[in-house]
Amino acid sequence: MIRKTFLAAIMVALPGLASAATVTAINDYATALGQVDPSESLVLPGTWTAAPLTISPDASLSGQYRSPYETASTAVPGIEAAAGYFSVGVGPTYSTSSNPAILALNSLSKSVSLLWGSPDSYNTLDLLNGGSVVATILGGQFNVPGLEASFVTITADNAGEYFDGIQFTSTQNAFEFSNVTVAAVPLPAGGLLLLGGLGALAGLRRKTKK
Repeated sequence: MIRKTFLAAIMVALPGLASAATVTAINDYATALGQVDPSESLVLPGTWTAAPLTISPDASLSGQYRSPYETASTAVPGIEAAAGYFSVGVGPTYSTSSNPAILALNSLSKSVSLLWGSPDSYNTLDLLNGGSVVATILGGQFNVPGLEASFVTITADNAGEYFDGIQFTSTQNAFEFSNVTVAAVPLPAGGLLLLGGLGALAGLRRKTKK
């Protein structure tokens, strides 16, 4: 199989919204893996309100979950260095985890990136704002060679698509992912001035007390 880097901006149609989120996928496995640090694969920009299965240390189990750090044929050298990954699925293996899994973010965000293990048509990622879905991305949108992972970035096209949560769902085994990072929405200039004013006021009060 000839391997190539596949960089595609995919416009995802969202029901009820005038615009669409932009999805960029790097489908060449070596290039995708080069975007992440395996030792930080379980670091999160928020907290789970409904937790997926955590696979740690890194491993694969036939028919249940497959490491994003594994190639189509075999585990890559250094796979043991990966801290692990998250997986959403069905059946007894997933009886102590949630499907969907929901990640509450530490800040309102405008984009999210992750290593998405072998994206499948039965994998769904929803961006949430206040519990409501503002964008939906399906694993079947990505043209992935074999069973290997993609590095995926989803970017809101406008403020109506900013999100404070991410929902991961899979109707079959499984939706594996790791290295979730987000870009927070920057504070408006007026907000920065307000914070500066509050800081100055606090300093003045401290001086007055002295």
